[in-house]
Amino acid sequence: MAANGLWLVDTNAVNSPTYITAHKFGPAKALMAFALFAILAVGAVYVPATAFAQEEPAANAELVIYDEITGPYRVKISQFPARAIVGTLRVIIEPTDAETGLPVENALVRVFGMPPAEGERQFSPGLNSPTNRRLYFGQMELEEPGVWTLDVEIDADKGRAIAIAQATIHERARSGDNTLVGTILFVLISVAFVGVGLWLWFSSKRAQRRRDAIRKDGGSPRRSSG
Repeated sequence: MAANGLWLVDTNAVNSPTYITAHKFGPAKALMAFALFAILAVGAVYVPATAFAQEEPAANAELVIYDEITGPYRVKISQFPARAIVGTLRVIIEPTDAETGLPVENALVRVFGMPPAEGERQFSPGLNSPTNRRLYFGQMELEEPGVWTLDVEIDADKGRAIAIAQATIHERARSGDNTLVGTILFVLISVAFVGVGLWLWFSSKRAQRRRDAIRKDGGSPRRSSG
């Protein structure tokens, strides 16, 4: 310790003087706080979006879009998948006798799909299921999003009936939309950590210049043994 009670620091022997450390990690902590804020901000947007997606119907579920009596039959129409996107839509038709409730077998079933705007009318025959004779299946390729009108015609022993249902077809999600939030989060965190690295590099350079200036002006100070 020197006579005036102050310590003299040898800058050659000490890698990180106290005053440099304090300045070095102050801004670094601020940048780390910014990174944490970025994570929380993006998470506040991402979590509600994820929760909303979880409330949608399961991909492998059916959705009943019609269940009424029309003519001599009670007709139940379901779509698969429940949340349909542009592409293949499967339609399940279950006609029963309106009076007896018995299944209508060996019926001639036709399914027509009318697009939400001007476009080509789609058609599919309703084919009887070999394992369940009360069910008929139709399949169409619907390439336009929106509300499609489905006309189901049924011809059987008791006559003819037409059931009209509606199916909502959603746009196919773009792959970029699913990763947008993660990309933003990655960029924000990367910027924050790059900023920390640059600040530490500049701090190190500034400290080196100060040590060089001390050696230039008065040589290397030595710690007093007294």
